[in-house]
Amino acid sequence: MVAFYNIRLYPLIHFSPTVQVDFNLPQRFDITYVDSNSEKQRPIMIHRAVLGSLERFFGVLIEHYAGDFPLWLCPIQARVLPVTDTQLDYCKEVTSKLKASGIRAEVCSGERLPKLIRNAEKQKIPLMAVVGPKEVETQTVTVRSRFGGELGTITIEDFIGICKKAVENRTSV
Repeated sequence: MVAFYNIRLYPLIHFSPTVQVDFNLPQRFDITYVDSNSEKQRPIMIHRAVLGSLERFFGVLIEHYAGDFPLWLCPIQARVLPVTDTQLDYCKEVTSKLKASGIRAEVCSGERLPKLIRNAEKQKIPLMAVVGPKEVETQTVTVRSRFGGELGTITIEDFIGICKKAVENRTSV
């Protein structure tokens, strides 16, 4: 007989551990105890898991991808990087268009461009949109992918289209 009963305990702290009552393992391990009548009794085992199944799932998922999530699953799908701070207003405009289209994006500035690119790659950001004076003038972005390298200079609408298509098809760019 295999029987698992999940019991949720709700302590005063912010998470609720899962407790499982197990009638099977004591029998499989031939565990007994002597009760007050000097008779052997089979105990009931109680397992406690601090993390629930959702937390374990995310732990397995992060471990599986080693933090290098595909575009559709990544918390930050695109990072907009200005060459200098003079392009920052246009970067914010690009980011707002990306966010309005459902793409998780952010602007990162304050460092030199090579360092911004290196940091984005170390943080495993799938797409980087580099914005310089030419891109501001032509209302475009130069896209760089972690998986495909330099993708060239494209319009914001094309960049949004590429991102949406990759997310829908669950492919990398």
